[in-house]
Amino acid sequence: MASSEGSVVIGVDGGGTKTAVVAFRASGDEDGSVLARKVVESSNRNSVGSEAAVAALRNGVTSVLQEAGQDVKDVKYIALCMSGCDTQDDVDFWIKVCKDLLPEAKTAVENDSVAALCSGTGGKLEGIVVISGTGSIGLGVLKGRPDRVRVGGMGPLLGDRGNGYFIGQAALAAVAKGEDGRGPKSPLRDLVLGRFGVESVDGLIPIAYGRDGRPGRLAEWGEVAGVAGLVMEAERKHGCLVARKILEECGDGVAEIAEAVAERLAVGRAHEERVSLVLAGGVLSH
Repeated sequence: MASSEGSVVIGVDGGGTKTAVVAFRASGDEDGSVLARKVVESSNRNSVGSEAAVAALRNGVTSVLQEAGQDVKDVKYIALCMSGCDTQDDVDFWIKVCKDLLPEAKTAVENDSVAALCSGTGGKLEGIVVISGTGSIGLGVLKGRPDRVRVGGMGPLLGDRGNGYFIGQAALAAVAKGEDGRGPKSPLRDLVLGRFGVESVDGLIPIAYGRDGRPGRLAEWGEVAGVAGLVMEAERKHGCLVARKILEECGDGVAEIAEAVAERLAVGRAHEERVSLVLAGGVLSH
C-alpha cells in the first residue's frame, strides 16, 4: 500500500505493565482501517521512570510505522491515553516527547481512564469507569458538566488498592508470613517461588530489595502485579482460602473507588440520577 503524507493516526494506551500502540488509516477509502498493532513495555513514568517510559513509546511508534510501511511524516495525529498521566506537567511532558518524535503530528494526551470510559460507552465521555490493572483509578464524567471526578490513581504508596499491585504485594506478604508462622501456609508459596526461580522464601529478599546498589525485580510495579495471576490460579485450581481473601479485598477496593466517584457526582443508589459503569483493566478481565 502506498504511503500518503498525513494519512495515519496513532493511538496509544500506556499502562503500568504494557503499552498498546495502534496505527490507523486516516484518509481515503480505507479511513479507520487498522494498519498495524504493537504491544511494548510499560510507559508509566511513575512505575518505570521517564527514560524507560519514553523508550517504550518510541519503540511502539517506530514499530507500528515500520510494520505499516509508513514514515513519521505520514502521521497526522497521535492520541495518548497514559496511566500515571495525572497533572498538567505530565501532559506537557508527553506533548514534548511526541513533538520530538513526530514533529508534524498534532498531539492529544489524556489519562488512560478516559480511553477506558469511552471504550465502554460507545465513544461517549460520560459515566463512571474503574480501571483495575497494574494500578487502579476511577473517573466520573456527567453529560453537560465540564468537571471530572477522579478517585485513586496515585500509586500503592498513596492508598491505591483494588488492583494487580495490591494483589501481588498481599500475596508476597502472605507467603512470608506463612513461612515464619505469622499466617497460614498456602499453595501460594510454591507458586511464588517457582515464578521467581528461588528455592526458599529467603531467596525472595534480594528480589524484593536488590543487592549491591542494584534495585530488585520487585522495584518494578509490573513485577509485583504479575504475581496477581498466581493468586487467581491458587484460588481457582486449589481453592486457596488465603488467595480468596486477597481477591475479595481487591474487589472491595474496586467497589470503594466506584462508590466514591458516584458519591462525588451525586449519582447512583443514594441519588435519583443513574449513569453507566464501565469496568476495565487486566485484573477485571480474568
